[in-house]
Amino acid sequence: MATTSRLRLGLIGAGTISELHVAAARRLGSRVEIVAVCDVRTEAAEKVAAEAGARAYPGHLPMIEAGGLDAVVVTVPHALHAPITLDAAAAGLHVLVEKPIATTRADAVRMIEACARAGVLCAVGHVLRFVPTLRSAADYLRSRELGEVVVAAERRTSDYADTDRPRWFLDAQMAGGGIVLNVGTHSIDKLQMLVGSPVVRVTGHVAGSGAVEVETEAVALLEHESGVRATLSVTGTGLPFTDETEIVCERGALRISRGDGVWSYSGGVATQVAASERGEMALAFAAQLSDFARACLGGGVPEVTGEYGLSVLDTALALYASARSGGTVDVKETR
Repeated sequence: MATTSRLRLGLIGAGTISELHVAAARRLGSRVEIVAVCDVRTEAAEKVAAEAGARAYPGHLPMIEAGGLDAVVVTVPHALHAPITLDAAAAGLHVLVEKPIATTRADAVRMIEACARAGVLCAVGHVLRFVPTLRSAADYLRSRELGEVVVAAERRTSDYADTDRPRWFLDAQMAGGGIVLNVGTHSIDKLQMLVGSPVVRVTGHVAGSGAVEVETEAVALLEHESGVRATLSVTGTGLPFTDETEIVCERGALRISRGDGVWSYSGGVATQVAASERGEMALAFAAQLSDFARACLGGGVPEVTGEYGLSVLDTALALYASARSGGTVDVKETR
């Protein structure tokens, strides 16, 4: 179990995201210490371990068996989230697993139940929850300055032809899906955060270029428990980068844009609610890791629990089910 003042952390996976966790731990000073890094790619593990001042291992089992850990961060291909989380929980380690929590509901439930039985935390890396501008937008909407939310729209692009993208992203079995599970889960989380209500029904459609085995395009109409309807569009083919959300309320609207920050529009007047901060994602990863450390060290609950991560996965799976059937799917039907 964790010591009272310092979380001893192991990184499972040594890709780009693990480097963001190393930087986040560095921001937190002595509160979090990365003591081990593992990856089946030995050179990658050694590189990240050197950056963190940690020891490198060729796999998660040797790293866990070596001891000296309180928690792990799981940053591996989606299909590996479940078996690795089960191994960590069996060893009594807290787990922060990157989103999506898993590729199937059954795996996600097994992960949550295993952590509960072992008395350890299961947190999910929905890092957008910690982006400063998005937190400011959510706070502003909760203030009801513009009244209740009426409708919402979320649009995001991501280049699936990017040669720097790991090849497993295009492997249907390893990734569990395409742009819906990779990018769309960020968008689902963002909408649930800003609307302030979970998604309960989905009408969706997915498509692909045919050159890869996973979908690269998705559109959906989401119905939230509050009755608010939201549109979601994620595309991976050729368009310039876009990351925008529009929330229409009773007395105006809010626009959240990566780069432009948060703007309120009411009565013909535009007001900046929050400016984008330099290095927002680095700040978000640090805030996420700080929250995880707080929960581990203090016996609390992380802001993004396994159960919440499951709600996002359920919505993504409902989108896939709707695309297959051509009709509207209740999220609870995926359970």
